[in-house]
Amino acid sequence: MKKSLFSIFLSLALAPGTSCGRAERVLEAEAYGVAPGRAFSATEVRRLLEDAKAASAEGGCAIVFAPGRYAIGPSQCQERLWFVSNHDQDNPKRVFLPLEGLERVSIRGEGAWFDLEGRIIPVGVWDCAEVTLSGLTVDYVTPPITQIELLAVDAQAKTVTFRPIAGTQATLEGRRLVFSGPDFRLSPWGGILFEADGHVAYRTGDTPFPLGDVSANGDGSFTAHGCAHPAFKAGQHMALRGWERPAPGIAISDSRDIRLENLTIHYADGMGVLAQASENLALRGVKVVPNRAKGRFFSTQADATHFSGCKGRIVSEGGEYVGMMDDAINVHGTYLRVERVLDERTVEAAYMHPQSYGFTWGAPGDAVDFVRSRTMERVEGADNTLVSIAPLDKPSVRAGAKRFRLAFAKALPEAVRDGKTPLGLENLTWTPEVRFTENRIADNRARGALFSTPKPVLCARNVFDHTSGCAVLLCGDCNGWYETGACTDVRIEDNRFVNALTSEYQFTEAVVSICPEIPDLAGQTRPFHRNIRICGNRFETFDRPLVYAKSVDGLIVKGNAVVRNRDFPPFHRNRNWLTLRRCGRLESEPPEELSRKE
Repeated sequence: MKKSLFSIFLSLALAPGTSCGRAERVLEAEAYGVAPGRAFSATEVRRLLEDAKAASAEGGCAIVFAPGRYAIGPSQCQERLWFVSNHDQDNPKRVFLPLEGLERVSIRGEGAWFDLEGRIIPVGVWDCAEVTLSGLTVDYVTPPITQIELLAVDAQAKTVTFRPIAGTQATLEGRRLVFSGPDFRLSPWGGILFEADGHVAYRTGDTPFPLGDVSANGDGSFTAHGCAHPAFKAGQHMALRGWERPAPGIAISDSRDIRLENLTIHYADGMGVLAQASENLALRGVKVVPNRAKGRFFSTQADATHFSGCKGRIVSEGGEYVGMMDDAINVHGTYLRVERVLDERTVEAAYMHPQSYGFTWGAPGDAVDFVRSRTMERVEGADNTLVSIAPLDKPSVRAGAKRFRLAFAKALPEAVRDGKTPLGLENLTWTPEVRFTENRIADNRARGALFSTPKPVLCARNVFDHTSGCAVLLCGDCNGWYETGACTDVRIEDNRFVNALTSEYQFTEAVVSICPEIPDLAGQTRPFHRNIRICGNRFETFDRPLVYAKSVDGLIVKGNAVVRNRDFPPFHRNRNWLTLRRCGRLESEPPEELSRKE
């Protein structure tokens, strides 16, 4: 059928680079003095962003960065009072590109490389709509994670001789070795041990590496005394790290329709990409990977991507997530803990975790529900609609509020009003659908993919290659991190799991772990998760546990295959391919056993 003239006009009007038929305005960063290989200041960046905001109001624009390396330190940054979910709240934050209040704007890197000196957020997207970031590379000149190469190991003397990789600033203060950068000084407790091929070393997990009794050698190497881990051997590398996570690579808040395309993040001092209270987020061709040209085996200080309290659709397609100090993706909301019932329609509630507060939790009209913290069961008849939410301890949520007064449309049931049971409050409106497909996850600490949302989740056609913990986790927690919530429609299909679970961390019960934190599991009367399909996957493994399920109703585990190998000795305490705890309806069949050639 031929297109009508109207449909042709409409397609042209909405095509990239146009706004209602008008040519897109292009702002060359170089014209403002923001150029590779050139010194520039925050003032020049501010002028560029002011013009972008004006162009945004007129119909949109593109900011184009010329290819090359941009040296970015504190003098190129602006300060913002930004509270970022699951990060250290050490305000003010320093931000290189604070994109605020923009619409229909694209940031085009075209080969631009942001080289950061200091704990900086490279790009922040706040209160924006229809923003695209593409073609950028982000790295740190001196990251707070320090990598060393093990040169010699004397197990009897308990000494390890090592050399920091190039670019590391190491100083002996007495016998203690200290690593430093432009705004940090660290003597890490230990870190993650990598083999020469980049895989996390078998059965090491978070490995201590004492730096309090160190001597210097004439060739620039150091010898640490009192190092006794049996896995240590010459040729390995260790990423020595602390627990701080002050600055994500790309931070997105209170925004909608944001796209990240063909970006590379070599290091971020927190999550690679963090989005909170935002709607419709698409990541395509995003890479969070080590800078191997500098000899690094690590990428981000925490998760590659993390989504907190978002809604709409989250898409991650064709990405590569390697060498993170935590997960490839984590999708969740946040429970507020109910602290006080004021009347039949009003409660006081609070954010509980010290790294999660100061960002939007909800708004009038949102659907909410109450959850018993100890059994993780919804309170019957407690589903409601939020009428108002007012901060109690700060002037506004963005000023860092933790405590709120919330009013609801209808009376709360007695089970909420009596105050006898610890309760969490969940926002059901701000929960997303997730599509995580055709990604590669490899050689990282902790876990692969985490999903905690009641909306549909598709985790398909991914390769999980040597995740040192479990590959996929469905959790839910109203007692520690307070991360919601119950999954109701999850499909884990056609993935390839290669030698997951070489180390033990939290939630490492099997390659796929459905493991909500439920303090009183025996007292639970209704399962937490439901309707989960684990089908058509290929498990290539040296050990036994493939699937662990706790508190699930409607679990299907069928059509999977397993390839046994001898790459590592089996060690896991769980010797069953499928383990169930307090689950309801189940359809399962043992995986087909294949040879390594198939």
